[in-house]
Amino acid sequence: MNLSEIIDKAASNRPDQPALVFEEQTITYGGLLSSINKLSNAFVKAGIQRGDRVLTLMGNRPEFVICYYAAIRVGAITVTLNPLSTSYELSHYMAESKPSAIVCGAEQLPKISSIKDASTYLKLVISATPVEGAVSFGEILKDFSDKFTAVNMDRNDPAVIIFTAGLLGKALGATLTHHNLDTNSDLLRDIAQVGPETRGLALIPLFHAFGASTNLLGTQKVEGSVYLVEKVDFPKLIPWLKKAQITWCGLVPMVYYGLLYHPSCKDLDLTSIKIAISGGAHLSYEIYQKFTARYGIDVYHGYGLTEASPVVSWNSIKIPNKPHSVGKPIPHVRIEIHDDEGKPLAPFMEGEVAIQGPNVMLGYYGKPKETATVIRNGWLYTGDIGKLDDEGYLTLTGLKKDLIITAGFNVYCQEVEEILIRHPQVADVALVGVDDLMRGQVIEAIVVPEHGAMPEDREIIRFCKEYLSRYKCPRKVTFAKEILRDSNGKASGWR
Repeated sequence: MNLSEIIDKAASNRPDQPALVFEEQTITYGGLLSSINKLSNAFVKAGIQRGDRVLTLMGNRPEFVICYYAAIRVGAITVTLNPLSTSYELSHYMAESKPSAIVCGAEQLPKISSIKDASTYLKLVISATPVEGAVSFGEILKDFSDKFTAVNMDRNDPAVIIFTAGLLGKALGATLTHHNLDTNSDLLRDIAQVGPETRGLALIPLFHAFGASTNLLGTQKVEGSVYLVEKVDFPKLIPWLKKAQITWCGLVPMVYYGLLYHPSCKDLDLTSIKIAISGGAHLSYEIYQKFTARYGIDVYHGYGLTEASPVVSWNSIKIPNKPHSVGKPIPHVRIEIHDDEGKPLAPFMEGEVAIQGPNVMLGYYGKPKETATVIRNGWLYTGDIGKLDDEGYLTLTGLKKDLIITAGFNVYCQEVEEILIRHPQVADVALVGVDDLMRGQVIEAIVVPEHGAMPEDREIIRFCKEYLSRYKCPRKVTFAKEILRDSNGKASGWR
């Protein structure tokens, strides 16, 4: 098998069906397969082999999709990264994955060229637009054959690596197999029972596990059309949405908030949407009620994590929707609530959410010890606290891991605190999540200045942005005399 054969099947059945719609550009399944095959041939000519890593560093564009499939098609592993990653973050990701090729936007080249020793493993750099120092995507589409047969892979061979701060608080590459993604993307076909009439909205990033599995793979598995949005800009997005007549979307709560409150959405009609999913963060009941009341669309809240490909549970259209919960396990996935000794708990008892199923990752790339700490006795321990009711619905109640979820992104406090403590005027620091209706939570940094120092909050935030993506950086800084810590060193308060 090969995950990219999703496109072979669609191109065979419906070669003229729109596969991707991006701004004013439409690419059919026949055209998409042709482009994927051309890039596959370019990879092979460059010496990209089975098991090599191919890194994507761009937003929701056709070039991302083509690269995603082409790397998998030749037996390599697609590594999907946030294009807003800083040079500091990128150097870590590249050192961990050592990619043989990178496909990116031209604006990424200065960051890539700054990475020490990259030339020792990089064989090919492709830019979406012509630029000195890279092969242009246009050259690939012009110079290479559009015939290529997908490399036959074992279903448990790695297909994609997605870097996440992981369940251990540091950036690790969650390795997802062909089988992981093949089964996890079956939700639309097997549960929602829709087909090629589906018009799916790919607005949340495709480098994110939720975006790729639900909005890209899920839509293309039913041979539907994926509408790509590279940047959320409501004044431009709304006219486009009206024209697109989207029927399916998987969104994070912040977008539902925007659809409710942004002035551009005042006269928006979303009645074409048949299925709306919320994931990535907690959807407040207030937003759920207001959205369903205004647009007449029920929103099905789900739960997942990168290490689970990502979907674990869903309030699907086949079961009564309990919006305070995150639904029941998807097919072939088991959920149990375990105590600290790994023993299952009875319904309505709180403990750590543990899962089994074909969606559980192969492991963290090159990190067997770290993998063994989260996959134990056949169970993936998620670090989330929750409970099951007597009907099997999962409700999340807290976090065992030191984590803040903001705008659908996981931010691990340790990663940010390790940067902020480097500031010469910071003696101690702790991160806290502050409830926010739009983003779920926003990050506040509690900072103890060095003796005699008087740092400004803007300087602390600016310093953080030099090293980390903006979504990881605090929006507010509070200065304190002392941070109180428990016996494990975890912040318990400040004064």
